[in-house]
Amino acid sequence: MTTLPTATRIAVALGLTGSAWCSGAIMSCSFIAVSALLDPSIPSAAAGHTSIIWQNVYKRGKESIPFVAMSTSAAFVYAACTVPNPLSLESIQRAKNLLLFGGLLTLGIIPFTLMVMKTTNDALHAKAAAVQRRSKEGSVTLLDDGTKELARTWNILNFIRGLFPLAGAFTGICAILF
Repeated sequence: MTTLPTATRIAVALGLTGSAWCSGAIMSCSFIAVSALLDPSIPSAAAGHTSIIWQNVYKRGKESIPFVAMSTSAAFVYAACTVPNPLSLESIQRAKNLLLFGGLLTLGIIPFTLMVMKTTNDALHAKAAAVQRRSKEGSVTLLDDGTKELARTWNILNFIRGLFPLAGAFTGICAILF
């Protein structure tokens, strides 16, 4: 690693930390935020707003995580393109391929969200809109089984999504160590 130019080392470091951060941020939504929303000890009046709270968590993640994933992927691509030639040709190609693959894995959260999670996300957004509408009308909102089940499904899918940048970080580590 010390034979790499400083800019390449910085790009690798940004790629590794960005991927790990993305994975941690995504998985914390599942392990901490949404799991807390599904806690059976929450009073039913508060539990009725699960979809709205989920929507807030989703919005915050949507505002930051894709940007970090794209920046991280760009750092991995830059690092792959600037690996110097003093290494053996096989070593260079392996490092470049692993760095590019790490970038692709990290960026994989975006198509996974749009293709695999979209139905669940849309259903939870619709539940949140219905709760907001009922609240404006002065109706009491209770959590229905559909919202809990959707939140559980989202939790599983979101955990899987968090594995993409984690794999990207691991791939980046393999690129610099092996």
